[in-house]
Amino acid sequence: MRIDLWTDIVCPFCYIGEARLHRALEAEGITANIRYHSFELDPTVTEPVDGAEHMARTKGADIKQITQMEEQLKGMAEGEGLTYEVHRQMGPTVPVHRIAQYANQVSHEMGLTYFRTVQTAYFEGRLDPFDTEAILEVAEHVGLDREGAEDALTNDAMLQAVREDQAIARQLGINGVPYILLEQKLAIPGAVSLEQFQGALRQVKEMA
Repeated sequence: MRIDLWTDIVCPFCYIGEARLHRALEAEGITANIRYHSFELDPTVTEPVDGAEHMARTKGADIKQITQMEEQLKGMAEGEGLTYEVHRQMGPTVPVHRIAQYANQVSHEMGLTYFRTVQTAYFEGRLDPFDTEAILEVAEHVGLDREGAEDALTNDAMLQAVREDQAIARQLGINGVPYILLEQKLAIPGAVSLEQFQGALRQVKEMA
């Protein structure tokens, strides 16, 4: 089954929703070709900042409210068997997306593998995805050519690939992530429940 996924590394609902999607695919016995697509949760961020303070500013909330929300998200993540570090930075994600687009050129599987490796390490508190050397080391770790990954950070073609994904997102009316499109037929916006994912997968299978 073809699945198109728009996501960003700093998006907690993406982290949780993608885990649910994989559980649903396994439960339904479906083999999927998941195609990663770039999305910037907040393109106005130009340098790393404290995540809680940034969220408080953008949502018009106080730090106490953000802390409570993060604890709720931690509970949701742990319910999916995920580790969730509540104290994180927020920063520009285009560099990661550039390398992920380079990985996509190797294969859709590699693009997703690189992205999810960075995303998981970020939410587990093991990686600073706004550090160039750190994201290049991940590229090497998953089997990408280091020189190719370095080139992706300055290559106009990789930036264009990021912008093309964002343009398609605008055409589809996507203004939040995760956004999951099954067989280019059925859209699942947001981190829906496991049961909703399974229902959507069954519905698309019946359309075939």
